Parts: sequence; structure tokens; C-alpha cells
Amino acid sequence: MRIIAGIYKGYQFKTYGGNNTRPTTDLAKESLFNSLHQLYPIEGSKVLDLFAGTGNIGLEFLSRGAESLISIDANHANIEFMKKIKNELEIKHWQITKWDALKFSKQLSEVPDIIFADPPYDFVQLHQLVDIITKAEWFVNNNRLFILEHSDKLIFDSPTLFLKKQYGNTCFSFFNWTAAKEKTNS
Repeated sequence: MRIIAGIYKGYQFKTYGGNNTRPTTDLAKESLFNSLHQLYPIEGSKVLDLFAGTGNIGLEFLSRGAESLISIDANHANIEFMKKIKNELEIKHWQITKWDALKFSKQLSEVPDIIFADPPYDFVQLHQLVDIITKAEWFVNNNRLFILEHSDKLIFDSPTLFLKKQYGNTCFSFFNWTAAKEKTNS
């Protein structure tokens, strides 16, 4: 794993032996960020990374100019792994918190511009997570973007879903009220 673009471009993640992570491949990550650059401004944005794992995606956001990053993961080893990277790169605007992502989403107080979630593919509360975020008042009334990485076998029926990109068995679903309305009206 490596950071593809921006100020941390070329940073190589050390081998991580955690059995509870499924790092996004460089090809899928590059495709995700190519799509993002056409859809939503990353520079200056506040990003929330749920089920952060190794921190790979969140760090890519920071590298590309995100103002701040909050990484949430319930696994202690993942938290420690991300903290080592944060210290190694001397990143000040990266908050790393050990917390259940679903519970965190329900009580979210600081509203991010971009929410990225990469839960385990067998996460049984996935549709509940999508509902919690896409039906939250702060999401409905603002131009926020929610990106969900998931298995290609899942289908979402949400009025905010406006784009789905697939790379092998990995899919990224993009949710945003404004973009979904524009798609419906065109």
C-alpha cells in the first residue's frame, strides 16, 4: 500500500498483519480519487473515515489537501497502527479515535464534508449505517458526500445514491442529496 498523490505521495505503508482489515487496492483507490476530483472538492474539506482500518484512505484524503481527518475504528491494533503513521509523518490535523463506527455515526456532532466508510463486507448493519448517515438532518440539509466501499453483491435503494463505481468485487457507492436531485432532473 502506498499514498498515490499529494504531499505524502509515495509513502509506503509498513506491512500490517491485522486479520480484521481489507486494505483498498491501489487501483481501486486511484479510481476512487479520480472520480472524487470530478465530483466534490477535497482540498479544504473535513473528512470522516469510518472503519478506518490502516488509515490508508483517510491519509490519501489528507495528502490531497483535506483540512482535517477523523478516523474511527473499533480495533485497538488498528488505532495503534494509525497513530504510529501519524507520529511518523508528524500530522497535526488527524484525530484517531477508538469507537464503534455505527454508534459514532448516531451521535455525530462535528459535521464532516466527506464521510468515507469501509466496513467489513459481512457487516450486518450496513443498510442501517447508510440510513443513519443519509437521513441525518446535517446530511439532508447540506451538500455533504458519503462514500461507501462495499461488496459488489450489495444494492442500495436510497434517494441520495447517485453513482456506483465497481472495480473487481469492490464497489464504491456515492450518496449526496444535491447530486441525486440533479441526476433525477436530467
